[in-house]
Amino acid sequence: MLTVLISGGKAVCYLNTYGEDFKGGLFHFQDREPETIMPSAGDVAIYTADSCNTHLVDEVTDGERLTLTLWFSRDSNHDEDAKLISLLSQRIMDNSLNMPNLCLPMPASINMYWFSPNQDFDHQSGFNLCCGRMHVLGFDIYVSPASNCLTDCLDALMEPLQVVRGEELFQQEFVNILHALQVLQFYFWKASVFQTSKGKAETGKVVLLSQLKQEEISRLKSLFIRDCQVAQRVFNYETRESDGQHHFDWAIFSAAIAAWEAYTGKLYNELVTSLPYWRTNQSIYTVSFEES
Repeated sequence: MLTVLISGGKAVCYLNTYGEDFKGGLFHFQDREPETIMPSAGDVAIYTADSCNTHLVDEVTDGERLTLTLWFSRDSNHDEDAKLISLLSQRIMDNSLNMPNLCLPMPASINMYWFSPNQDFDHQSGFNLCCGRMHVLGFDIYVSPASNCLTDCLDALMEPLQVVRGEELFQQEFVNILHALQVLQFYFWKASVFQTSKGKAETGKVVLLSQLKQEEISRLKSLFIRDCQVAQRVFNYETRESDGQHHFDWAIFSAAIAAWEAYTGKLYNELVTSLPYWRTNQSIYTVSFEES
């Protein structure tokens, strides 16, 4: 257990290991020791969030650097629990919002999902991070022409869409690109578990692409992934890992969707049941219903 007794501080928990999962991305303090942090999964760096600890992070040159960042403060104005409880209450009360939407991340500005090696934010180079990750995992997206004719074509990624692998289209619609990506990541994470329990993919769920749809998918890829090589390089480690460990199967993917829906449904029920307790205490914590 680690106790932090500072009025304003920051903690960075490393979820993977330098040299194994990513290259580059080293953390450097400007005037403090240690000067450089070469992290392993599970390491935590804690420091005061002020001018005494000016720092920088090198560019990640290979793989993916995953961290969990936390800020600490004794200023109640920065209490995130109260804000989150209020937001969750509003979203649950919104009858137009169904359960899958509630379990998805709230979309950020579309620029937040765009990676460009030249810091070019007019989307003339680089790629959309969600589409890039799906691409290196072997998937493309199909958005109906009615959706992708929006004023800003990038907004189409927040519309219902379908996933494509090779020349096959999976007909089930996902809420948006974030929903599709979450399910795909869940599939690759749990694929070995579903190997033993897979059934047959539902009849009609997977269809061959028409020439017209293939052309539309190519057009979308050219919009959202301007440079496939950059995407491959950024997600290089994950590509090697997934290619070596997983043989894709639509039936297993269908099982993963069912498991994901069951998992998010369980989370939703726990959230709805816990929310009254959180409101009362204005704090988010694990509610023990056996004792309540």
